Amino acid sequence: MSRNEMLKKRMAQFAKLQDTGEGRTVEELKKTKEVLRGQESARFRLFCTTNRMEPQRDLDAFGNSLMRGNLESIIMDHTARLERLMKSGMEFEVALEAVGVELNALRWGPTQVPLYNLLGLFSQIIPGLRRKYISFAEFYIHAKVPVEGRDLSGTTALSHCFSTKPSFDLEYAQLLYDAGGDVNSRNRYGATVAHEIVQVYDVSDPEVVRKATKSLEWFLSHGGNLDIADGDGMSPRAMCNHPSLVPAIPQFKCLAQKEDERRKLKGSSCCSLCGREDKLLSCSKCKRASYCNPQLRACQKLDWPKHKKECKA
Repeated sequence: MSRNEMLKKRMAQFAKLQDTGEGRTVEELKKTKEVLRGQESARFRLFCTTNRMEPQRDLDAFGNSLMRGNLESIIMDHTARLERLMKSGMEFEVALEAVGVELNALRWGPTQVPLYNLLGLFSQIIPGLRRKYISFAEFYIHAKVPVEGRDLSGTTALSHCFSTKPSFDLEYAQLLYDAGGDVNSRNRYGATVAHEIVQVYDVSDPEVVRKATKSLEWFLSHGGNLDIADGDGMSPRAMCNHPSLVPAIPQFKCLAQKEDERRKLKGSSCCSLCGREDKLLSCSKCKRASYCNPQLRACQKLDWPKHKKECKA
């Protein structure tokens, strides 16, 4: 176990000791969908980080087939699902979409790991088969299986694969992003992946700092926003400005300043939240802020807590 992992484990133990018992139980929280706060957020996070998917215990026949890395069996399974629906009278495109919904609904283990998250997890468990798992993801993306499936913590495969805790796979991140993944996706605690990235437990390890810096750079260059607050009102930017919460890492500040300057120069020609420059719509009230089409991304909704303070009808 690395020093970084040991520090993370100790923090989880500390969180358990600090639980006062206030609020709902984990079982009750599992049945809810809203953003969690305070003790409930800490309790649910502790459950999700200490209860992992265990292949021997949690995988069914299909899950084991995925883990073994046999592409032929994966294609055969998908073909069988497609043929079953088409025999019931569905047209090909409708059946293809239905199979995508069916596969997207699959979950494994106590934290309800969805398909693309599972493939990312396999890449960490069996790195020698990583290329196989990437090819599986490419196959399912081509077969129109949505990439936005979430586990019990509300985290997507995209967020997991470059959070640096422990995954750091920018190739897989790019694949999921190109297929429609959202880097600003919020989990059950209201946090984005940037909240995880900036929490570097061991700043004395240059490799840990390098990965975190590279991940944050990737996050920002793909439309990430540092001002999205979690359920307790804390944003990644605010965390970086409080040394008591996050150790000072100069590279983080430089990356944030560089991206802030780029977006400032673009003004209303780029999205006020993510910085993208395509298919923008103006705020219906102030007409000054621009956002991505809501059918594509939830940029305006995510930015509203900040924008409402300056928006004027």
